[in-house]
Amino acid sequence: DRANGGGDAYNNNLSGGKILWKEVTDTHSPLCGEELDRIEKANGWIIKETEIPIGQLHRMDIFDEDVVEIVKRCFANRMKQHRSDPVRQIQIARTCGDLAVSRAIGDRDFKAAYNMLPNNTPERTAETKAGEQADDLARSWEGPIVFLYPEGHSGRFRGDIVSSIPDIQTFRVGQDDVEDEFLLMACDGLWDVMDSDDAVRIAKNLLFDKKMSAKDGAARLAELAQHLGSSDNITVVLIRFYWEEKEETEECT
Repeated sequence: DRANGGGDAYNNNLSGGKILWKEVTDTHSPLCGEELDRIEKANGWIIKETEIPIGQLHRMDIFDEDVVEIVKRCFANRMKQHRSDPVRQIQIARTCGDLAVSRAIGDRDFKAAYNMLPNNTPERTAETKAGEQADDLARSWEGPIVFLYPEGHSGRFRGDIVSSIPDIQTFRVGQDDVEDEFLLMACDGLWDVMDSDDAVRIAKNLLFDKKMSAKDGAARLAELAQHLGSSDNITVVLIRFYWEEKEETEECT
């Protein structure tokens, strides 16, 4: 769902270093402009919900030191809404009142390719108007009966409601004066309960202070998300970049 790039940046004018990080992907919420436009063009709709994840509090492991530290940071800065706060309000947008995502590989009930198989293609009838209306019907597909359709909805869709096309972005790593770079990728099972700055800070500590491997660091982040009360599936990928050391050369005079 989201990826963060992080690293220790050193400046010759400073006695120490500081952590710099950047979100390198966009969150694909059904309410985002491009996503919402595609869903509505496919004749889909969005339902918004508000909830307080109080159940997260009961699932928290207060014996995990990192959980305690994150919660302390959460309550120390009440001006900011933290994802680890179990009494925060969450805005959830659901595609066709069901999925809280707008892009996915599966979820075939939301895909034209599955629903427009030969046996699902609508038949032409004598009542079907000629021209554009007939072509539009041929390109559309009938939605599943499990959807709670809005009043007056035709029950038909055009194209994919949920897209499987990835959103690709490029960025540069290995910049000057930056050391100990890494990339953190995770699904919403982590991001539902952890802010990006906490995730990057902990990942940096696991990789470079505690000297964990990237595999073990990812496992620890997934465990921490569970201890913070996450109830969703949790997938974490942590990548550490290694660079060849530059050999110092002396100028000969």
